Amino acid sequence: MTASKIISDSPVRPTEADTELLASAQATALAVRDLYQAAIAAGAGGDHVSSLVAIAAHHDAYAQAISSLIGRAAPQARDSKLFAANKADFGADTTAVALAAHTLENDLVAAHTEVVGSLEGTEGAALVASMVIIEARHVVALATIAGKSPVSDTDLFLVTPEAATADAQTTTTIA
Repeated sequence: MTASKIISDSPVRPTEADTELLASAQATALAVRDLYQAAIAAGAGGDHVSSLVAIAAHHDAYAQAISSLIGRAAPQARDSKLFAANKADFGADTTAVALAAHTLENDLVAAHTEVVGSLEGTEGAALVASMVIIEARHVVALATIAGKSPVSDTDLFLVTPEAATADAQTTTTIA
């Protein structure tokens, strides 16, 4: 089967299953936006406050784009569990916020990459794929805000938490 055959057989609009995945992605985007806004309200950011504001705005834009795509099926509410689980890490300390956000954005890249593979409709897949690209850029920006170097802190820039865990599980220690 050729790629053009696969693409031509795919629905353009989100399927019912896609709508569920996209609704969840919207709730996640709203929770992440609210986490950045909470950190900014607490005083985080310093010289980088405009970066945190921009990243929060990106997540708000994701939520709006998803809402446009799935209409009334969009929950228009944040994922309260995700917000509560991460709220303590999004306080006034800019470096701590940047590191927590780095981990969160890295997790979003991994999760949303899986979502892209699960979506049947091409519009939803294209939208979530575009989010993944920006979230990956957030990861690098947040590591830099945290004062990390792409030279001496390579793992923060190149290794996902999942890859590090998988590598640790497959590495054999030689005595």
